[in-house]
Amino acid sequence: MRHILRPFVQTSLPRSSFINSDTPLVDLEKFREGLGLIHSHVKKTLSGVGEKETAEFVESISSCRRIFHSGQGRSGLIARCFAMRLMHMGFSSYVVGETTTSAIGAKDLLILCSCSGRKKGSLQLARQARQSGAIIFVLTAESDSPLARLAHHLIFFPVVLEKDVLREPLGSLFEQSLFLYLEGVVLFLMGKTGISEEEMLRRHANLE
Repeated sequence: MRHILRPFVQTSLPRSSFINSDTPLVDLEKFREGLGLIHSHVKKTLSGVGEKETAEFVESISSCRRIFHSGQGRSGLIARCFAMRLMHMGFSSYVVGETTTSAIGAKDLLILCSCSGRKKGSLQLARQARQSGAIIFVLTAESDSPLARLAHHLIFFPVVLEKDVLREPLGSLFEQSLFLYLEGVVLFLMGKTGISEEEMLRRHANLE
């Protein structure tokens, strides 16, 4: 075994040669260029989201009885982030599929996040929520998708797949825009309701 490994040991570079090298392991110029592209495309996408629809979204959150959140994959993770923030603000906020989630009913709100608007799981949830009399908001990049047609209210993200954007993987631009948009909604709600960061902190988990 030792004679098999010897060529690799002899030709491998010492650790210090990597640490002391003048050549950076990451092309920081390319990294900064990538960040600039992300920033510009997210800004362009968010500028195209309707203000009227956003106002309706905030008003519905403020006036509904309970709020339910769902999404698939990375969109689902962002939906969870938003659900957490609304809980911190004192809203009755639930993530669909959790064992402690209540039944949905009339005057409740279901927020579905989906880039494509075609996921079978989200479509099924929308149909069930409609049968229960809940109000459905869909946040999507596809305004003519099956999920969009099931919504009572639509928040459309005009994601433009320009040449540079194609360098980002899969639905990243929608997800990046979605996260920042919902963070903006949180700030909007804080101003509307007068809830302070200190009050939100009191509801933050302390069993961790």
